[in-house]
Amino acid sequence: MGFTLWPADLTAEGIQASTDFAIGHGDLISVMYIGGLPWGESLRNAPFSPDVQKSLSYRAPAGKKLFVSISPLNESRDGMAPYWGEHDNMPLPADWQNLQLDDPKVQGAYLSFCRRVIEKMHPDYLAIGVELNVLLSKNPDRWQRLKTLYRSTYRVLKRAYPSLPVFFTTDIGHYTGAAAEAKGKDQHGEVADLMRDSDIFAMSFYPYGNLNFADAVSPHFLDFVSSFAKPVAVSESGMQSQPVTLPTYKVTLPGSPTQQARFEEFLLGQADARKFRFVVNFATTDFEKLVAKLSGLSAELAEVWAFTGLQDSAYHAKPALVPWDRFYRMPLLAERN
Repeated sequence: MGFTLWPADLTAEGIQASTDFAIGHGDLISVMYIGGLPWGESLRNAPFSPDVQKSLSYRAPAGKKLFVSISPLNESRDGMAPYWGEHDNMPLPADWQNLQLDDPKVQGAYLSFCRRVIEKMHPDYLAIGVELNVLLSKNPDRWQRLKTLYRSTYRVLKRAYPSLPVFFTTDIGHYTGAAAEAKGKDQHGEVADLMRDSDIFAMSFYPYGNLNFADAVSPHFLDFVSSFAKPVAVSESGMQSQPVTLPTYKVTLPGSPTQQARFEEFLLGQADARKFRFVVNFATTDFEKLVAKLSGLSAELAEVWAFTGLQDSAYHAKPALVPWDRFYRMPLLAERN
Protein backbone atom coordinates (compact mmCIF):
# COMPACT_ATOMS: atom_id res chain seq x y z
CA MET A 1 0.00 0.00 0.00
CA GLY A 2 1.41 3.36 -0.90
CA PHE A 3 1.27 6.81 -2.45
CA THR A 4 2.93 9.12 -4.93
CA LEU A 5 4.90 12.00 -3.45
CA TRP A 6 2.66 14.63 -5.06
CA PRO A 7 3.11 17.68 -2.80
CA ALA A 8 0.43 19.31 -0.70
CA ASP A 9 1.87 22.67 -1.72
CA LEU A 10 4.87 24.04 -3.61
CA THR A 11 6.66 24.83 -0.36
CA ALA A 12 9.20 22.97 1.74
CA GLU A 13 6.47 22.36 4.33
CA GLY A 14 4.00 21.02 1.76
CA ILE A 15 6.57 18.70 0.20
CA GLN A 16 7.73 17.41 3.57
CA ALA A 17 4.19 16.85 4.84
CA SER A 18 3.35 14.66 1.85
CA THR A 19 6.60 12.74 2.14
CA ASP A 20 6.19 12.14 5.87
CA PHE A 21 2.63 10.91 5.40
CA ALA A 22 3.61 8.52 2.60
CA ILE A 23 6.36 7.01 4.72
CA GLY A 24 4.19 6.77 7.82
CA HIS A 25 1.12 5.22 6.18
CA GLY A 26 2.52 3.08 3.38
CA ASP A 27 5.19 0.60 2.43
CA LEU A 28 5.41 1.52 -1.27
CA ILE A 29 6.40 4.78 -2.98
CA SER A 30 5.14 5.49 -6.49
CA VAL A 31 7.31 7.70 -8.72
CA MET A 32 5.71 8.73 -12.02
CA TYR A 33 7.49 10.23 -15.04
CA ILE A 34 4.60 11.43 -17.21
CA GLY A 35 5.77 14.90 -18.22
CA GLY A 36 7.99 13.89 -21.12
CA LEU A 37 11.21 12.05 -21.89
CA PRO A 38 14.79 13.07 -22.68
CA TRP A 39 14.34 11.65 -26.16
CA GLY A 40 17.56 12.76 -27.84
CA GLU A 41 19.83 12.12 -24.87
CA SER A 42 18.33 8.67 -24.41
CA LEU A 43 18.87 7.77 -28.07
CA ARG A 44 22.48 9.00 -28.03
CA ASN A 45 23.17 7.63 -24.55
CA ALA A 46 24.25 11.17 -23.68
CA PRO A 47 24.20 12.74 -20.19
CA PHE A 48 20.79 13.85 -18.98
CA SER A 49 20.00 17.40 -17.88
CA PRO A 50 20.43 18.22 -14.17
CA ASP A 51 16.64 18.12 -13.74
CA VAL A 52 16.38 14.59 -15.14
CA GLN A 53 19.41 13.43 -13.17
CA LYS A 54 17.97 14.82 -9.95
CA SER A 55 14.67 13.01 -10.53
CA LEU A 56 16.38 9.71 -11.28
CA SER A 57 18.47 9.99 -8.11
CA TYR A 58 15.44 9.31 -5.91
CA ARG A 59 15.73 6.31 -3.60
CA ALA A 60 12.87 4.84 -1.59
CA PRO A 61 13.40 4.88 2.19
CA ALA A 62 14.68 1.71 3.80
CA GLY A 63 11.99 -0.93 4.05
CA LYS A 64 9.79 0.62 1.33
CA LYS A 65 9.16 -0.78 -2.14
CA LEU A 66 9.64 1.45 -5.20
CA PHE A 67 7.17 1.52 -8.08
CA VAL A 68 8.31 3.57 -11.09
CA SER A 69 6.00 4.53 -13.97
CA ILE A 70 7.22 5.81 -17.35
CA SER A 71 5.05 6.64 -20.34
CA PRO A 72 5.70 7.38 -24.02
CA LEU A 73 2.42 9.34 -24.15
CA ASN A 74 1.63 12.95 -23.33
CA GLU A 75 -0.55 13.90 -20.37
CA SER A 76 -3.69 13.86 -22.54
CA ARG A 77 -2.85 10.31 -23.64
CA ASP A 78 -3.53 11.18 -27.28
CA GLY A 79 -0.02 11.44 -28.71
CA MET A 80 3.70 11.22 -28.12
CA ALA A 81 5.21 12.46 -24.86
CA PRO A 82 6.89 15.90 -24.95
CA TYR A 83 10.56 16.59 -24.28
CA TRP A 84 12.12 16.52 -20.82
CA GLY A 85 15.22 18.69 -20.81
CA GLU A 86 15.85 21.62 -18.47
CA HIS A 87 12.35 20.86 -17.18
CA ASP A 88 9.50 18.60 -18.21
CA ASN A 89 6.72 19.30 -20.71
CA MET A 90 8.99 21.12 -23.16
CA PRO A 91 8.19 21.09 -26.91
CA LEU A 92 9.66 18.23 -28.86
CA PRO A 93 12.82 19.12 -30.81
CA ALA A 94 12.12 19.81 -34.46
CA ASP A 95 13.56 16.49 -35.67
CA TRP A 96 11.25 14.56 -33.29
CA GLN A 97 7.98 16.38 -33.90
CA ASN A 98 6.74 14.29 -36.81
CA LEU A 99 7.95 10.88 -35.69
CA GLN A 100 5.48 8.07 -35.14
CA LEU A 101 5.42 6.02 -31.94
CA ASP A 102 6.82 2.99 -33.74
CA ASP A 103 9.63 4.89 -35.47
CA PRO A 104 12.99 3.15 -34.85
CA LYS A 105 14.35 6.33 -33.23
CA VAL A 106 11.44 6.46 -30.80
CA GLN A 107 11.74 2.75 -30.03
CA GLY A 108 15.48 3.04 -29.46
CA ALA A 109 15.19 6.11 -27.24
CA TYR A 110 12.37 4.69 -25.18
CA LEU A 111 14.14 1.41 -24.53
CA SER A 112 17.32 3.24 -23.61
CA PHE A 113 15.52 5.48 -21.13
CA CYS A 114 13.79 2.50 -19.51
CA ARG A 115 17.12 0.72 -19.17
CA ARG A 116 18.75 3.75 -17.59
CA VAL A 117 15.88 4.16 -15.12
CA ILE A 118 16.23 0.51 -14.08
CA GLU A 119 19.99 0.70 -13.68
CA LYS A 120 19.80 3.99 -11.79
CA MET A 121 16.76 3.49 -9.56
CA HIS A 122 16.44 -0.30 -9.16
CA PRO A 123 12.63 -0.33 -8.96
CA ASP A 124 10.66 -3.22 -7.49
CA TYR A 125 7.90 -2.66 -10.08
CA LEU A 126 8.12 -0.91 -13.45
CA ALA A 127 5.26 0.38 -15.60
CA ILE A 128 6.40 1.28 -19.10
CA GLY A 129 3.08 2.79 -20.10
CA VAL A 130 0.52 4.81 -18.12
CA GLU A 131 -3.18 4.45 -18.97
CA LEU A 132 -2.23 3.36 -22.47
CA ASN A 133 -5.78 2.34 -23.39
CA VAL A 134 -6.87 5.99 -23.33
CA LEU A 135 -4.96 6.42 -26.61
CA LEU A 136 -7.18 3.73 -28.15
CA SER A 137 -10.21 5.86 -27.27
CA LYS A 138 -8.78 9.21 -28.31
CA ASN A 139 -6.59 8.36 -31.29
CA PRO A 140 -7.13 4.78 -32.48
CA ASP A 141 -4.96 5.35 -35.58
CA ARG A 142 -1.93 5.56 -33.29
CA TRP A 143 -2.89 2.59 -31.11
CA GLN A 144 -1.27 -0.12 -33.21
CA ARG A 145 1.95 1.90 -33.40
CA LEU A 146 1.91 2.24 -29.62
CA LYS A 147 1.47 -1.51 -29.24
CA THR A 148 4.56 -2.05 -31.39
CA LEU A 149 6.58 0.36 -29.23
CA TYR A 150 5.34 -1.17 -25.99
CA ARG A 151 5.88 -4.79 -27.05
CA SER A 152 9.37 -4.23 -28.40
CA THR A 153 10.36 -2.49 -25.15
CA TYR A 154 8.75 -5.06 -22.89
CA ARG A 155 10.35 -8.05 -24.59
CA VAL A 156 13.88 -6.65 -24.48
CA LEU A 157 13.52 -5.58 -20.84
CA LYS A 158 12.20 -8.99 -19.78
CA ARG A 159 15.15 -10.73 -21.37
CA ALA A 160 17.54 -8.39 -19.56
CA TYR A 161 15.68 -8.23 -16.23
CA PRO A 162 13.60 -11.41 -15.95
CA SER A 163 12.78 -10.98 -12.25
CA LEU A 164 11.51 -7.40 -12.57
CA PRO A 165 7.70 -7.09 -12.98
CA VAL A 166 7.15 -5.00 -16.13
CA PHE A 167 3.69 -3.93 -17.27
CA PHE A 168 1.42 -1.11 -18.48
CA THR A 169 -1.51 0.49 -16.68
CA THR A 170 -5.14 0.61 -17.78
CA ASP A 171 -7.68 3.39 -17.18
CA ILE A 172 -10.81 1.69 -15.85
CA GLY A 173 -13.16 4.44 -17.01
CA HIS A 174 -12.12 3.83 -20.61
CA TYR A 175 -11.79 0.06 -20.25
CA THR A 176 -15.37 -0.29 -19.03
CA GLY A 177 -16.71 2.04 -21.73
CA ALA A 178 -17.82 4.68 -19.23
CA ALA A 179 -15.76 7.35 -21.01
CA ALA A 180 -17.61 8.74 -24.01
CA GLU A 181 -14.57 8.44 -26.32
CA ALA A 182 -14.27 4.72 -25.53
CA LYS A 183 -17.53 3.76 -27.19
CA GLY A 184 -17.04 1.26 -30.00
CA LYS A 185 -13.25 0.99 -29.55
CA ASP A 186 -13.00 -2.69 -28.47
CA GLN A 187 -11.29 -1.79 -25.22
CA HIS A 188 -11.70 -5.30 -23.82
CA GLY A 189 -10.22 -7.04 -26.84
CA GLU A 190 -7.32 -4.67 -27.35
CA VAL A 191 -6.31 -4.52 -23.67
CA ALA A 192 -6.50 -8.32 -23.48
CA ASP A 193 -4.24 -8.57 -26.53
CA LEU A 194 -1.62 -6.24 -25.05
CA MET A 195 -1.85 -8.07 -21.71
CA ARG A 196 -0.08 -11.01 -23.38
CA ASP A 197 3.06 -8.92 -22.85
CA SER A 198 2.49 -7.72 -19.31
CA ASP A 199 3.37 -9.24 -15.95
CA ILE A 200 0.58 -7.51 -14.01
CA PHE A 201 -2.87 -6.14 -14.78
CA ALA A 202 -2.50 -2.68 -13.24
CA MET A 203 -5.40 -0.24 -13.21
CA SER A 204 -6.05 3.39 -12.42
CA PHE A 205 -9.33 3.62 -10.53
CA TYR A 206 -11.12 6.88 -9.74
CA PRO A 207 -14.84 6.26 -9.03
CA TYR A 208 -16.03 9.69 -10.15
CA GLY A 209 -15.97 11.56 -13.42
CA ASN A 210 -16.47 8.87 -16.06
CA LEU A 211 -17.54 6.21 -13.56
CA ASN A 212 -20.77 6.18 -11.59
CA PHE A 213 -19.81 5.97 -7.92
CA ALA A 214 -22.56 3.54 -6.90
CA ASP A 215 -21.64 1.15 -9.73
CA ALA A 216 -17.91 1.39 -9.06
CA VAL A 217 -18.23 0.26 -5.43
CA SER A 218 -20.63 -2.62 -6.10
CA PRO A 219 -19.41 -6.11 -5.09
CA HIS A 220 -18.95 -7.47 -8.61
CA PHE A 221 -17.63 -4.36 -10.37
CA LEU A 222 -14.05 -5.66 -10.41
CA ASP A 223 -14.87 -9.22 -11.48
CA PHE A 224 -13.24 -8.53 -14.84
CA VAL A 225 -9.76 -8.47 -13.31
CA SER A 226 -9.74 -12.27 -13.08
CA SER A 227 -10.12 -12.62 -16.85
CA PHE A 228 -6.43 -11.85 -17.49
CA ALA A 229 -5.09 -14.70 -15.31
CA LYS A 230 -2.33 -12.33 -14.16
CA PRO A 231 -1.50 -10.71 -10.82
CA VAL A 232 -3.52 -7.52 -10.25
CA ALA A 233 -2.52 -4.13 -8.84
CA VAL A 234 -4.00 -0.65 -8.47
CA SER A 235 -1.41 1.70 -9.97
CA GLU A 236 -3.27 4.86 -8.91
CA SER A 237 -6.60 5.59 -7.29
CA GLY A 238 -8.55 8.09 -5.25
CA MET A 239 -11.96 9.43 -4.33
CA GLN A 240 -12.82 13.06 -3.61
CA SER A 241 -13.95 14.11 -0.15
CA GLN A 242 -15.93 17.03 -1.57
CA PRO A 243 -17.56 17.84 -4.92
CA VAL A 244 -15.61 19.81 -7.53
CA THR A 245 -17.18 21.96 -10.24
CA LEU A 246 -15.37 22.35 -13.56
CA PRO A 247 -16.80 25.46 -15.29
CA THR A 248 -15.10 24.78 -18.62
CA TYR A 249 -16.71 21.36 -18.86
CA LYS A 250 -19.97 22.43 -17.16
CA VAL A 251 -19.88 19.47 -14.79
CA THR A 252 -19.71 18.88 -11.06
CA LEU A 253 -17.84 15.78 -9.93
CA PRO A 254 -19.27 14.09 -6.84
CA GLY A 255 -17.48 13.63 -3.55
CA SER A 256 -17.93 13.57 0.21
CA PRO A 257 -16.02 12.29 3.25
CA THR A 258 -18.47 9.39 3.50
CA GLN A 259 -18.04 8.42 -0.14
CA GLN A 260 -14.26 8.62 0.14
CA ALA A 261 -14.19 6.38 3.21
CA ARG A 262 -16.60 3.94 1.56
CA PHE A 263 -14.38 3.75 -1.52
CA GLU A 264 -11.27 2.98 0.51
CA GLU A 265 -13.14 0.30 2.44
CA PHE A 266 -14.39 -1.24 -0.81
CA LEU A 267 -11.13 -1.06 -2.74
CA LEU A 268 -8.92 -2.39 0.04
CA GLY A 269 -11.40 -5.13 0.83
CA GLN A 270 -11.33 -6.17 -2.82
CA ALA A 271 -7.54 -5.98 -2.87
CA ASP A 272 -7.32 -8.24 0.16
CA ALA A 273 -9.89 -10.75 -1.05
CA ARG A 274 -8.52 -10.89 -4.60
CA LYS A 275 -4.85 -10.82 -3.48
CA PHE A 276 -3.77 -7.69 -5.34
CA ARG A 277 -0.03 -7.05 -5.42
CA PHE A 278 -0.33 -3.41 -4.33
CA VAL A 279 -2.67 -0.41 -4.11
CA VAL A 280 -1.60 3.21 -4.67
CA ASN A 281 -3.70 6.16 -3.51
CA PHE A 282 -2.44 8.99 -5.69
CA ALA A 283 -2.37 11.82 -3.14
CA THR A 284 -1.42 11.71 0.51
CA THR A 285 -2.76 15.20 1.22
CA ASP A 286 -5.35 17.55 -0.27
CA PHE A 287 -3.55 20.10 -2.41
CA GLU A 288 -5.92 23.01 -3.00
CA LYS A 289 -3.09 25.33 -1.85
CA LEU A 290 -1.06 24.14 -4.83
CA VAL A 291 -4.05 24.53 -7.17
CA ALA A 292 -4.46 28.13 -6.04
CA LYS A 293 -1.01 28.89 -7.46
CA LEU A 294 -2.04 27.65 -10.92
CA SER A 295 -4.23 29.43 -13.43
CA GLY A 296 -6.69 28.75 -16.19
CA LEU A 297 -7.37 25.24 -17.40
CA SER A 298 -4.32 23.86 -15.57
CA ALA A 299 -5.84 24.85 -12.24
CA GLU A 300 -9.22 23.48 -13.20
CA LEU A 301 -7.82 20.11 -14.22
CA ALA A 302 -5.57 19.86 -11.16
CA GLU A 303 -8.58 20.42 -8.93
CA VAL A 304 -10.03 17.13 -10.19
CA TRP A 305 -7.58 15.35 -7.84
CA ALA A 306 -7.13 18.08 -5.23
CA PHE A 307 -9.34 16.50 -2.56
CA THR A 308 -8.31 12.84 -2.94
CA GLY A 309 -5.78 12.96 -0.10
CA LEU A 310 -6.29 10.95 3.07
CA GLN A 311 -5.50 14.04 5.13
CA ASP A 312 -6.73 17.55 4.44
CA SER A 313 -4.52 20.51 3.60
CA ALA A 314 -4.26 21.42 7.30
CA TYR A 315 -2.80 17.92 7.84
CA HIS A 316 -5.83 16.57 9.72
CA ALA A 317 -6.79 12.94 9.12
CA LYS A 318 -9.92 12.36 7.07
CA PRO A 319 -12.42 9.52 7.72
CA ALA A 320 -10.96 7.58 4.77
CA LEU A 321 -7.69 7.17 6.65
CA VAL A 322 -9.41 4.86 9.15
CA PRO A 323 -9.97 1.95 6.72
CA TRP A 324 -6.63 2.67 5.02
CA ASP A 325 -4.66 2.37 8.24
CA ARG A 326 -6.64 -0.67 9.35
CA PHE A 327 -5.66 -2.57 6.21
CA TYR A 328 -2.13 -1.18 6.32
CA ARG A 329 -1.64 -2.63 9.80
CA MET A 330 -2.72 -6.10 8.68
CA PRO A 331 0.04 -8.63 8.05
CA LEU A 332 0.89 -9.12 4.38
CA LEU A 333 -0.86 -12.03 2.72
CA ALA A 334 2.45 -13.88 2.41
CA GLU A 335 2.91 -13.58 6.17
CA ARG A 336 -0.61 -14.84 6.87
CA ASN A 337 -0.27 -17.97 4.74
